Amino acid sequence: MCPFEFFRPKTLAEALELLERGVPLAGGTALTPRRGEKPAVIDLRELGLDNLEIQASTILIGAGLNLQKMVDAVHILPVALREVCIREAGWNLRNMATLGGTIMSSDGRSPLLTVLLALGAKALIEPGGNTVPLVELLQQREGAGFHRLITTIQLMKPLTLVYEQISRTPADRPIVCAAVAHFFEDDAGDLFQVALGGFGSRPIRVEGAESILEHGRDIDAAVEACRKVYAKAGDAWASAEYRSHTAGVLVRRLLTELLS
Repeated sequence: MCPFEFFRPKTLAEALELLERGVPLAGGTALTPRRGEKPAVIDLRELGLDNLEIQASTILIGAGLNLQKMVDAVHILPVALREVCIREAGWNLRNMATLGGTIMSSDGRSPLLTVLLALGAKALIEPGGNTVPLVELLQQREGAGFHRLITTIQLMKPLTLVYEQISRTPADRPIVCAAVAHFFEDDAGDLFQVALGGFGSRPIRVEGAESILEHGRDIDAAVEACRKVYAKAGDAWASAEYRSHTAGVLVRRLLTELLS
């Protein structure tokens, strides 16, 4: 194994100065198997990024909070959000894997990323203190030279959040998964956010279905919009025809449950 440098900064400012020299280390579940490829790692455990705060209309989660603590937040987090943390990884890994690390390392078959998209997740990024929608962050992380840190994830607080998936076994990664969140805002009325996962490098938001639901709650039309976005979602795990059909079935189930 090639030698590498190890840093454990005590402050966020110190960590940011080190970003050009190495890669951030959170729980280590994704990075540790590839440590021989990295010249240096920056351990983030001393930075106190493991907060969990509920506000009037938002949920704030520190990027360093591990997934098991999210599972344990029984009276704080939506049931479906806690359930997808369980689906994301086994107990041992959940006690190590962090929310920020999962966002930066997971692909389109991630139940957690799918639900975060449905919850309108935004990431507070340093340096700069900018808030970036998760949709954009998942695109940016794939580019070279991403030398920034996620410090906090901000979620919209839903009236209802529902999730369902199809996989080879109950414990397996989804071949298709869907999440729908329903919100109410005083100035905008009812809002719906729909996300599909199970394919590609990242889950996706289905904005066409969201617009349909907000302007008439036409379940058939929303289902068709979801089928269309997965019309070419074929790979070694499932054909495009299968994914397209299954996405429609799952979204129909979720919308029927949510709107009833």
